[in-house]
Amino acid sequence: MSDSYVEVMSRHQAEASRLDQQFDLLTKNLSYLVHPEIAQRLPPNPRIADVGTGTGIFLHMLAPVYSSATLDGYDLSPALFYPPSSRPPNVNLSTLDARQPVPPALRGTYDLVHVRLIAAGLQPDEWSSVVQNLAQLLKPGGAMQWEECNFIGVQHYRGQPESTVAAARFMGRLFRDGLQTRFSHGWSTLPQDMKAAGLEQVQEDIVSSDRLPETRKALTANGMTAIFSWARLMASKGAPGALSSERLDELERQAEADIQSGCYVRFDIHVSWGFLPNP
Repeated sequence: MSDSYVEVMSRHQAEASRLDQQFDLLTKNLSYLVHPEIAQRLPPNPRIADVGTGTGIFLHMLAPVYSSATLDGYDLSPALFYPPSSRPPNVNLSTLDARQPVPPALRGTYDLVHVRLIAAGLQPDEWSSVVQNLAQLLKPGGAMQWEECNFIGVQHYRGQPESTVAAARFMGRLFRDGLQTRFSHGWSTLPQDMKAAGLEQVQEDIVSSDRLPETRKALTANGMTAIFSWARLMASKGAPGALSSERLDELERQAEADIQSGCYVRFDIHVSWGFLPNP
């Protein structure tokens, strides 16, 4: 299985920790793990799949709420999975390539299929088929909930009159331009792709990443860590236009100073959901 994610980001422990923090901060701004319209329709002991699960954090956070549920996490690579010893007893993690048709044994088995932030691992022409593949996991009446962020629209703002923003804005634009092809899709196409996959009652929720002011600094620092990880990976590959290690070191110090001065990031979190109709 080819892993498009590692073309632009890395799979290691530091990235696992960053992804977990990012998940927590985005969830606080959303104010829910499962949208209330879906939660009220789930059976008492649901079967839930989390695709592109990363470490498995969504299921770990969900396990106390649905202690009798079957919670299955799938990812292209197991590299970031929490070890079995730290997983709740009803959480299972295994590999699955969402770009391929789902195995027959998994078709029609889940009450909820959840996905969050897999844009970095998909090519623009793969979205429609991936949504169709994952819709096959649903039971009749089951729900799909999918969150992607509009990273094309990322802006870094001054939180205080004296705040500095130059380095953060420069790196934000560099990251956006470098991944623009991937980041232009998903958040902008999911409702249409869900309808095309046969889902009904498709809706969308849009929340700003800075809805809660107390999360702004941590989310900005988290995003900047991802940006510099990408930039250093590009430098190591000798990618066209990549910055030198010395220049990245300098910019990283300046971006950290920007954040400490009150610079913060804002982008939109898009949540799309729909239901597979009953026969």
